[in-house]
Amino acid sequence: MKLRISHPELAPELVRALNDTDCLAARTALDTVEVFAPWLLEGDDPTHAGTELLFFVRAWATRHPQFRATLLDAR
Repeated sequence: MKLRISHPELAPELVRALNDTDCLAARTALDTVEVFAPWLLEGDDPTHAGTELLFFVRAWATRHPQFRATLLDAR
């Protein structure tokens, strides 16, 4: 799954937070973070995983009110 983020300077902090969960995350462009959710290998629905990812990111972003993330794909 790919996220486009509104504040690239926050990417390292977001990547660390995601990697502290069951996800594997990496910055792949200035404003893009790619996230792999291992539970998708067990057949979980990508749409559901995308919703969970956005929920996590929005909760994380409560300390950064201007931050926005958009899910680019749910694969």
